[in-house]
Amino acid sequence: MDNNTNNNKNNIIIINHNNEHICEIKLIGTAHVSEDSVKKVEQSIIEFEPDIIGIELDKDRFFSLTKNRDKSGEIVDNNNKIDFLKIVKEGNITLFLVQTILSNFQKNIGEKFDIKPGSEMIKAIDLAVEYGKPLALIDRPINITLKRTIDALPFKEKIKLLNSFLFEGEDSELIKVDKKSINEMVNNSEELMKLLNEISPTIYKVLVNERDKYMAKNIFEQSKNYNKMLVVVGAGHIEGIKKYLKQLENNEINININELLTVKKNKNYFKLFVSILITLIIIYGFWSISSNPEALKKLTLDWILVNGSLSALGTIIARGKIQSVITSFIAAPITSLIPVIGAGYITALVELRYREITSKDIEELIKGDNIIELIKNNNAMRVLLVFILSSLGSVIGTFYFVPGFLSLLF
Repeated sequence: MDNNTNNNKNNIIIINHNNEHICEIKLIGTAHVSEDSVKKVEQSIIEFEPDIIGIELDKDRFFSLTKNRDKSGEIVDNNNKIDFLKIVKEGNITLFLVQTILSNFQKNIGEKFDIKPGSEMIKAIDLAVEYGKPLALIDRPINITLKRTIDALPFKEKIKLLNSFLFEGEDSELIKVDKKSINEMVNNSEELMKLLNEISPTIYKVLVNERDKYMAKNIFEQSKNYNKMLVVVGAGHIEGIKKYLKQLENNEINININELLTVKKNKNYFKLFVSILITLIIIYGFWSISSNPEALKKLTLDWILVNGSLSALGTIIARGKIQSVITSFIAAPITSLIPVIGAGYITALVELRYREITSKDIEELIKGDNIIELIKNNNAMRVLLVFILSSLGSVIGTFYFVPGFLSLLF
């Protein structure tokens, strides 16, 4: 067996930087919920003796993993408070929910095998500290990866994926996954990646191919400064990273990191157009009777009472705080005249100030095992209901007046 074949089998790549520096890179392919992967990482670090260890984490995931540990070093599930107010203000609700769904999915598999997701990364981190090896966080920030995935996915695929994660039944494939099948996935990761590409080229492109490029570029840059580098990544990334490392070595490809970090800012112009159109109709209705002070006064009072009362009623039905009820009554008549913001958004922000949402609330909401129990005791569900029902009340109140306003146009 020649050296190239042996190196390929052991996922070892020799990178020659213009005949000035040579680095030996060993790639370890793992499954994030496999005990065998943890053992493989430990054995490889001890035997290979790298100068630096690269891991498939970004800064946020690294700190998330390392802070959620008990005194013995075990990964624990902390029922952490979530700054949901910040998430809403930054417009990252969809991103947060997708991230939580994926995390919960991985956690469920880990619980089946009695191993915490990310244990192999924790082992690599601990051994790097123990042996005094520098760590390289080589993966793209998870928020950017998910944002690019959400932006790239067609609407039908988004609904299909959401449905598959939220409504996994007892007979789902998740239940049938066992340790043997996990090991088979690692050993046949290339075939699994081809299958993923056939099922959804969009997901494959963003979640796999783009990250292969990103990680390969980071590995390549780090390899300029070290003689031996060990890299711990998911098994599905091995072949892609190897391919791009060789292309970078031979100057066959230029990987632009900034381009892979770019996130598009999409706007729903149709929704904005409809909102503006309705607002203009309402404003025209008020303007058309402005010459009659008594009629204008009555219309204004009716507008405030109907719109505000229906929105407040929605908040009451959702069992929102009294502060939220008052807010919805005041906000609804005003926000109905502003296309870019709704009463539900403002009311939910107020409700969030008086309700502490934890990671447990979000997990329970996603699982949705008992809807009645969620409505009674889950703070995340309560805020969601306040948002939906106060918005619905305001919309009904607005459309109550639209026919009358339209009649003034014709």
